[in-house]
Amino acid sequence: MHLRHVATQQSRRILRRYPFLQRISIVTSLVTLVWIYAVWYGERTLFSKHIKACQWDKWERWPAGATPHHLVLIADPQLVDPHTYPGRPWPLSTATERYTDLYMGRNFRLINANLDPSSIVFLGDLFDGGREWAPSRAKPLKSSQRRMLQRLGVMKEDKVEKRSMESFRKAVSMPHDHVIEKKDHFLTPSGRDLKQFVHGEKGRWSTWGQQQWETDLRRFSHIFFDTDQLYPDGLARERFAAYEVRADDVSVENGANNVTWNEYATMGGKQRRVIASLPGNHDVGFGMGVQLPLQDRFKLLFGESNRIDVIGNHTFVSLDTPSLSAFSQFLPEGGETQPAQATELMYLWQPANDFMENLQVPAEKYVHDTLQSYYPSQNADLGHLHDVLDTSDERTPREKGLRSRTQLPVILLTHVPLYRDPETDCGAQRERGHALSISAGYQYQNVVTRSLSNTIVSHVSKAGDIAHVFSGDDHDYCDISHRYNIGQAQKPANDASRTTPGLTNVKEITVKSFSWAMGVRKPGFQLVSLWNPVDAEGKTIGTPLPTIQTHMCLLPDQLGIFLDYATLLGGTVVVLLLRAIVLGLRYKGNEDSGMPQSPLSPFVLPRYQGKSNGTANGFATKQEGKTKGRHRAASTSLESALNSSTNLGVQRSYTARTRSVSPAVNSYTPNSSAYVLPSTSQDQQNSAPLIEKAGFYPTVRWLDPNDDIDSDEESHIGAVSDVGEGKDEEEDSQAKWKRRRRTPSKAREAVGEFFASLGVVGVPCLCCIARRDFVCQSE
Repeated sequence: MHLRHVATQQSRRILRRYPFLQRISIVTSLVTLVWIYAVWYGERTLFSKHIKACQWDKWERWPAGATPHHLVLIADPQLVDPHTYPGRPWPLSTATERYTDLYMGRNFRLINANLDPSSIVFLGDLFDGGREWAPSRAKPLKSSQRRMLQRLGVMKEDKVEKRSMESFRKAVSMPHDHVIEKKDHFLTPSGRDLKQFVHGEKGRWSTWGQQQWETDLRRFSHIFFDTDQLYPDGLARERFAAYEVRADDVSVENGANNVTWNEYATMGGKQRRVIASLPGNHDVGFGMGVQLPLQDRFKLLFGESNRIDVIGNHTFVSLDTPSLSAFSQFLPEGGETQPAQATELMYLWQPANDFMENLQVPAEKYVHDTLQSYYPSQNADLGHLHDVLDTSDERTPREKGLRSRTQLPVILLTHVPLYRDPETDCGAQRERGHALSISAGYQYQNVVTRSLSNTIVSHVSKAGDIAHVFSGDDHDYCDISHRYNIGQAQKPANDASRTTPGLTNVKEITVKSFSWAMGVRKPGFQLVSLWNPVDAEGKTIGTPLPTIQTHMCLLPDQLGIFLDYATLLGGTVVVLLLRAIVLGLRYKGNEDSGMPQSPLSPFVLPRYQGKSNGTANGFATKQEGKTKGRHRAASTSLESALNSSTNLGVQRSYTARTRSVSPAVNSYTPNSSAYVLPSTSQDQQNSAPLIEKAGFYPTVRWLDPNDDIDSDEESHIGAVSDVGEGKDEEEDSQAKWKRRRRTPSKAREAVGEFFASLGVVGVPCLCCIARRDFVCQSE
């Protein structure tokens, strides 16, 4: 009983301090638990479940003991920015940007935590409006800076412009008559300044510039390059200051701050390779819409666009097809780029074309260096022999030795897919339609032209047999096989004098977009497993097998999750509204106080007497209100207390703590200097001693302190009930009076209960959603 009494008192104290707890019920508790589970499942469990369903061992089919190289391909993140949905109002656009970043960051973290890939490669379109944000131009050199460069030997006097012009022509392989020099600017024959950025869409995005680009770059780095994202949880790593770097004097005079900083290195754990240098049409534009300032900015931050990498004993060739398409692209008026236009745009497509045509030698060099790291004793560097060289042979002895080696399988990476016939079936895993459309528009083209596709495959195949092609841009999945004439010529069995071209099947997979805001309900990424054990000569060890296996991993349907939340919200509103209506119909206010009964009233001792017993504080009183009787509230007659069977001892303790109230007079006679005592019945005068009639008080109506949690126990003293007729009662000058509270109607009680219960359910759910650690971290 003592524990029950303590628990009851503590509950009463908590309810008085936190009144909203009185709204908690079984229904609201169940609805809150359902919401917490829905948020937990939709924001954490569902994401982890999708990633774990793509575990490597669930779909790989390698021989026992194989140790493949695990690669993840991510296409078209396209960070949402003002360019993505220009018609959306501010709150909706900001929410879209926020939740797309949260969606991609959560999935990328889970990929690294659960799948633990060795390499990650992006297939372009890192940003959505990168081609529209104007880059900032470097400040021109001051005379003092020019003199300093001349003293350092970087520049020579009177030959600066000539050297810059020659280096530019050499970089773009353009004839002298196709570039006009004018005051440090390079102009095309049409008069266009190659260094000047031109805003697209008639200057629609001219108000945005380098600042917007830097903001998007910080967002991209936070999602994909942060150490916590690349190496989460158990993949602990340490960073230490490797060396100190001081700002260059030339850059200081050019406006930089003269500060020093520390270059940090990372040690411990697994080194994960990330390549994001392949540009997309949303990063630098497409074809003739590509601009050199955008190319320079992208290469400066992400690396060379045209590159070769050896990953998992495969030669990866990344090709900048958006810029290369300036040589051949679909025109709005029909047809493809004319030779005259291609010549004028040579500064755009020539670097990628030179890389593609001269791909064989550098690819073999990369393969040689890789094999030398595997077998250092058997692959010594040939170097240059002390011999007389034939000047007619352009290849060095080192290059001759490299050409004799076996090449590794080649994997081509391109942002824009290769050409295919219209209505070519993309497979059952495509989400929208069955084929990739052949179309073009402002700064985009769905596929590379047929002629350019044949040229690309022909040149890339010289670096090795093309095992696979991966592309992006379309945002949806597409799996097709191309047939190209790049194989060895074969002689028919019936006629040895004739040869037939060798047709080779080249499989291409267009990877789905990684973002849920790019027109697909179920985004995804591509898992690539590479296993090609080779000997010192680069030949596959054992039985030749397909050296590459792929698997598409789908991500959760974020829009479907939001729709589920909306459905659950509608059900919650209906349940709470029905509950409020039922409680409103059953509502009966306290006749004495005009307040609903406290939920703990059955468990506390009574501190006041009901109106039905005809007494007030232990004294008999007339209920009709015709007689204005006054009784004392400061003390209680012991005899009346003993005679009352319902007056418990706790009433004495309660009244003892109340302040005494000075007697007040109900009426005053002008002709007399004395106050007139109210008349009482003869029975009442004879029923109590004379001392009980020394002071008269108004009828005191005791209230339960639980009914009014905002006041203390003494604040209920002085609440006068309706006694008598009219408004001839006067306030006591030494007592606190308050007007009787009106009893709320059933409709008002139902509305209040509905909003109160909605708040009780909504506050915990909003707290769960607001905590990023609650919804983002993996299990």
